[in-house]
Amino acid sequence: MNKHFTRFLLITCLTFSSLILSQESDFIPGELIIQFKEKISIDSFEQSYSDVEMENIRLLSDRLNIWWVKYNSIDNDDLEVRFRVSRDPRVKIVQFNHQVILRESFDELASQLAIFPNDPQFGTQWGLHNTGQSGGTPGADIDAPEAWEITTGGVTVFGDTIVVAIVDGGCQLNHPDLNYWYNWHEIPGNGIDDDGNGYVDDFRGWNAYNNSPNVPSNSHGTHVSGISGAKGNNSIGVSGVNWNVKIMPIAGSSSSEATVVAAYAYALELRAQYNATNGALGAFVVATNSSFGVNYGQPANYPIWCAMYDSLGAYGILSCGATANLNINIDVAGDIPTACPSDYMIAVTNTTRFDLKNNGAAYGLTTIDLGAPGTSILSTDINSTYTNKTGTSMATPMVTGGIALMYAAADSSRMQLIKSNPAAGALMIRDVLFNGVDTLPALQGITVTGGRLNVFNAVVEISTPVVPVELISFVAAANNNSVILNWSTATEINNSGFSVERRTDVEESWTEIGFVPGFGTSTERRSYSFVDPDLNTAAYVYRLKQIDFDGSFEYSSEVYVDINLPARFSLMQNYPNPFNPSTKIKFTVPNSPLSLGEGQGVRLIVYDVLGNEVATLVNEELPAGEYEVEFHSNNNSDQSFRLVPAGRSPDGLVRNLSSGVYFYKLIAGTFSETKKMILAK
Repeated sequence: MNKHFTRFLLITCLTFSSLILSQESDFIPGELIIQFKEKISIDSFEQSYSDVEMENIRLLSDRLNIWWVKYNSIDNDDLEVRFRVSRDPRVKIVQFNHQVILRESFDELASQLAIFPNDPQFGTQWGLHNTGQSGGTPGADIDAPEAWEITTGGVTVFGDTIVVAIVDGGCQLNHPDLNYWYNWHEIPGNGIDDDGNGYVDDFRGWNAYNNSPNVPSNSHGTHVSGISGAKGNNSIGVSGVNWNVKIMPIAGSSSSEATVVAAYAYALELRAQYNATNGALGAFVVATNSSFGVNYGQPANYPIWCAMYDSLGAYGILSCGATANLNINIDVAGDIPTACPSDYMIAVTNTTRFDLKNNGAAYGLTTIDLGAPGTSILSTDINSTYTNKTGTSMATPMVTGGIALMYAAADSSRMQLIKSNPAAGALMIRDVLFNGVDTLPALQGITVTGGRLNVFNAVVEISTPVVPVELISFVAAANNNSVILNWSTATEINNSGFSVERRTDVEESWTEIGFVPGFGTSTERRSYSFVDPDLNTAAYVYRLKQIDFDGSFEYSSEVYVDINLPARFSLMQNYPNPFNPSTKIKFTVPNSPLSLGEGQGVRLIVYDVLGNEVATLVNEELPAGEYEVEFHSNNNSDQSFRLVPAGRSPDGLVRNLSSGVYFYKLIAGTFSETKKMILAK
C-alpha cells in the first residue's frame, strides 16, 4: 500500500472519529456569526437581545450582511441563544463561531501520530527516524515512531508471545537492553529433555556449533539482536524496531553448511511444537534472521539449505537473509541464501541515510526483495555497550523486527488465518510487507519491490480487518432448481477454490454440491450458477467455503435462502372491491435468476378511466417477496405500504377521488399487468 495513502487512511479514521464524538465542542462560547436578510441597524438588533448582553464585534461583510457578535455565555445557554436568534425574521443564517487550527504540513501531522521512546541514544538512530541528523535526508527511514503509535510489539491479538530467531554467532545473554526468549518448559542443567522437543536443557536457545544449550557471546549477533528487538522506552541505550519481541538466540552462522541447517532445524522444531500443541509447548517463532552466507553460491549446489526455507515456511516462519556485501547482481552472480528460490526467503540489501543503495551492497531484480537501512546503524554490542556497524547484516534485522511488529498489529481476522493456515498466513505477512515499501528510484529495477522497508505502512495494512470471502447475495428459483450465489473478496486469493455446500435450516451437517476455482483479483465480485437437483420448497443455508491450495479449510461465509419465495411476478385483485374509502392491493416480486439477487425496479400506479395518473403507490427496487399496499381515495388518511412481515409507511397522500372505475398497473422490467377496481361512494 502507498505510504501516503496508508497515512491518509489512519489520519482520516482518527479525524472522523473525533468529529463524531466532538459534535460542536469546538465552537467559541458566547460568539455568533449572523447573516441578515438585508441591511439592518445592528444597534437596534442588539437591543432586541439586551437580556443576553449582545453586542457586535465587527462587520464581516457589508455586501453579504454578515456580522460577528458576542453575548454573555456564562449566564445563558449557548444553544438556546442560537435557537432564539435563528427564529428572528431579520436573520437569514446564524451559527456559532468555531475555533480554526492551522493545517500543519503532512510530516508535522504525522509526527503527532507517533510515539518517541525515551532511550537516550534514539536520536542517533536515523534508520528508525531520520530528521536529517549527520546530514541525512529527512524521512529516509522506516517510519518506526508512526508504527509504534499502533503497536510496540510483544504479543498477538490472541496472546501469543512473538519470537524471532537470530541465527548468528551468539549473543550477550545478559545485555540489559535485550529481551531474550526463555524456554520455560525446560528445566536448565538437569540433563533431561523436559519438553520432549529433542533438545536437552535448551532453556535459552541453542548452540548448533557443538549441539549444546550453551550459547556463546558474540558482537555481531548482539548487534543484530538489538536492531530487531532492543527494549524500547526503557531509558537505556537504544530502541529496536520491536520494543517487546522475544529474541531466540541460535548460534550457527558459520563454519559449515551442516551447522546452518542444524540451526534452522531448531527454530523449525520449536514452531512446529507450538503449532501442534496450540501454544502449550514450543515457541511462536515468526521469523529467522540470517546475516551470513556464501558469496557467488548457486542454489543448485545447496538444495538442502535452500529447501529449509520452504520447510520453515510450512510451519509459518519467514526467513530474512542478508545479501552479499558486494556491489554485484545476485541474479547473475548468485548467492546463498539470497538466491534461494523459496517464497518464504526475504532477501534484503543495504540502504543509506540518503535513501540510496549502499555501494557495497548487492542487488538483483528477481532475487533481492527490498532494501532497509543498514549503513552506520547504532545498536547493542557485547560488554553491555553500543556501537555503529554497517552492512546488509544491519539492514536485515530491520525487516525481521518489522515482521514481528506486524504480527503484534495483525487484527483477529488475519490472525485467524495465520492460526488456521500458518504457511498461507506467513505469505500474507510477506505480501503486506512488500506492498508497504517506500518506492525509491535507487532501488527500482534492481530489487523485486523497488522499495525500502516502511513498517508504518505494513502495520497499518495488517491491522485492517479483512474477511477474505464474503457471500454478498443470492438468488434461488424453485421452479427450475437453479441457484445463483454472488460473492466478493477483500484480499487477493490465489491457489485456492471454493466449495459450495448446502443444508436445511434445521440440519447440522453440510452437503457439498459444487466447487468453484479460485481467483486472485482483490475485491472482485464473482457469481456462481448451478443446479441443485435436491432443491425443494424449504429454507436452506448455503455456504461458500474457501479451500486453500494444500486442502486446508480457511474461511467460510453463509447465506440464508428461502425457497418459499415467489417464483414469478403476480398482481392480485384488490380487496374489498368495490371499496370506500380504501382498498388493499397485493403483488409478488420473484427470485429471478436474472436479477443476481439485487433489488428489482417495481412500479405500482393508479389511473383513472381517461388514463390520467392518480397515484404512484410504489416506485423503487424491491427484493423478492410478497407486498401489500393500502390505497386511500381521500387525503384524510395515510397510505400504508408494508413488506410482509416487516412494515413501513410511504410518503405522499392521494387527493379526493370521485366514484367510478380506476385501474392499477404493476410494471417491472418486461412484466406488466393491469387490473380494474371500483370506488363506490
